[in-house]
Amino acid sequence: MSVNSAQSLIGMLAVVLWLSSCATSRRRAYDMRPENRAALYQERKASPYYRMDNEHTFPIYKAPYTVNQQEGQVLFGRGAYELYRAKDATYVTATYRCPEDWWFFNFNSGWAIIDNKRGDRYMLREVEYYPTDTCFWIKDSRDKFVRFVLVFPPLPKKVKTVDFFIPSGESRFNFDGSEKHMSGLYVEDLRPKHRIPQGEVIR
Repeated sequence: MSVNSAQSLIGMLAVVLWLSSCATSRRRAYDMRPENRAALYQERKASPYYRMDNEHTFPIYKAPYTVNQQEGQVLFGRGAYELYRAKDATYVTATYRCPEDWWFFNFNSGWAIIDNKRGDRYMLREVEYYPTDTCFWIKDSRDKFVRFVLVFPPLPKKVKTVDFFIPSGESRFNFDGSEKHMSGLYVEDLRPKHRIPQGEVIR
């Protein structure tokens, strides 16, 4: 092979690698939104007289969305979290193991993702298919990994480090409602390692 041919081949390979790296970086700019579905049954709606200190007023859900295992970073001492950076929103999956046949959850509407550098707060928009500021039962899911999808405003690409902040709220004898704060979380570390939705739907 002549010197000119070898140089041409090297040049073409360099261009192909450059285009490939650009395509990869474009693919990595955003994630697909995480897979999710509603619980198959809502056995009881929240009572119009709902009170946190009265568990008989909590709504009840059965056959929630579950996955085979927890994926993501374990934060707040329980549960695993992943952050999906999409164009329309920022999705955070929260996966918890249900230790009993009856287990209640509570999501505070004041939850915020905070830009660690600028202090901008991206407030929770919703928890898909479930209420906020209301305790609810997940029934008959003992030892299963239940995954919830939380929706926040989209994070600008320049946001690299964030805090997760949950303000204090109501409490009861087995739920203290205390403020929770995890600081200095790297967005890239929180994003899913596989750039497609993970987890099998288990009914």
